[in-house]
Amino acid sequence: MTRLPLPPLFLPLLLVATAHSVSLIFSHRAGELLTISDQLYLLVPALAALASWQVVPAARQRRLAVWAATCLSLLAGAEVYLVAVYDLRDLRAPDYGLGDALYHAYYLGLVGLLLSLGRGARVPGRLGLPEWVLDSMITGVVVAEVSWVLGLVPLLADARTTLLFKAVNVSYVVLDVIVLTLVLLRLRLSSASAWPLLLGLVSYVIADLVYLVDGPVTVPVGLADLLWTWGTVGQAVGFALLVRRDAGPGRPSAAVSLTLRTLPYLAVLTACLILIGNGLSMDLRGRGVVWFTVTVFTLVMLRQAVTLAETGRLNRALTEQAEQLARSRDEMEYRAHHDGLTGLLNREGFYQLLRAQQSGERTLLMLDLDGFKPVNDTYGHAAGDRVLREVARRIQEEGGADFRAARLGGDEFALLSLTPLESARARRCALRLVDRLSEPFAVRGGTMQLSVSVGVASAEAPLPEQALLGRADAALYQAKRAGGRRVQDALLNDRSPAASSDPPTA
Repeated sequence: MTRLPLPPLFLPLLLVATAHSVSLIFSHRAGELLTISDQLYLLVPALAALASWQVVPAARQRRLAVWAATCLSLLAGAEVYLVAVYDLRDLRAPDYGLGDALYHAYYLGLVGLLLSLGRGARVPGRLGLPEWVLDSMITGVVVAEVSWVLGLVPLLADARTTLLFKAVNVSYVVLDVIVLTLVLLRLRLSSASAWPLLLGLVSYVIADLVYLVDGPVTVPVGLADLLWTWGTVGQAVGFALLVRRDAGPGRPSAAVSLTLRTLPYLAVLTACLILIGNGLSMDLRGRGVVWFTVTVFTLVMLRQAVTLAETGRLNRALTEQAEQLARSRDEMEYRAHHDGLTGLLNREGFYQLLRAQQSGERTLLMLDLDGFKPVNDTYGHAAGDRVLREVARRIQEEGGADFRAARLGGDEFALLSLTPLESARARRCALRLVDRLSEPFAVRGGTMQLSVSVGVASAEAPLPEQALLGRADAALYQAKRAGGRRVQDALLNDRSPAASSDPPTA
């Protein structure tokens, strides 16, 4: 049975979160928060905390698992306390109370946890530590600017709220920006198992900002609640996947890397738009300064984009050049060890293979064509090359997967066994070669016949390659002296002819 990557409590957590999302749809249609939505929301952080503690016993990183479960327990305590004590009773929460204290403890624990997750990690890709820290800080500062313009300024100017209430909400924005910056840093180091956690944290930060923009005095119904719910689920699932036993370091995909590299430019664009929007209320001098500043920012960004494009082009060119050099190296390596006419191993490649198998059992077949010289004299060297290619093809077919074929030069070939073979099996292969190479060859204007002599030598114990070659050469010499078209075994000293066939004709 396949083992589930998450403990059993995560299933009811996902079901309750889905039910809460459905209830928010009905609350939005009714124009007010339904009681069932608050009741279901009570269960989401509570189940998330319990599921996180269920992960701890099997966690690969026990300390981080306990830390994550503690953070989610603090979050659950804050949410359950505020909803049960105030929301369900339609009471207004104090400007700062137990719920806010638990929230602050949760945020501080989360910041420490994110810093621990990234400690000692190396950033993959071309960007170094200063670059990716600055990229994340640029995005975080612009998010703070958006929060300032759309939420904090109206809040600070609202005479209905106390100074303590304002300070608490400002602290939440600061913590959200810090968490978002750390999440962007962590994204560059993330494997797939970290994505639920990072998306959950982003959802939670966005929910806080939506809450602030929509109005910090009244709790909004709808988008913020939805983001808080799934942000909590994402954190619980993400922490569970990140600390489990089989989790490991990874690197972001190309799409993620491209998104992260684009974020600083989008952040600068957002800052320019905010500057333009606020500059419209200035006098002529102020508006001119705004537009000139935006123009300078735009030109700097365009220059940076051109530089990045050129850098990308150079990197692609270098990559292509490296690949071409690798292909050229492989081709030169192939040519250095293979015969250009037949594609078989050449003498150097064959000796290299022979040395590599020096310590094991092997069988060597040395082949020499009988009467090949008249082929070149009668039909020409082009016809002789065609015959040699056909000989190589037949040798490879008969050797099959048991042997590696080589052309040692001229009309001399060899077969070396890749695995230990019985002597009878090697001899049967040699006899088949004699029969196969005695079959007619097509030449200009008709056919012709050749024959082959084969010397067989086996090494049942480690034997130097020169000794094995000497045995096979001696056996081949005996086969040639006996008239050719036969197999000679170096060990058995068997001079019996191969399967009978007509003598060769030139």
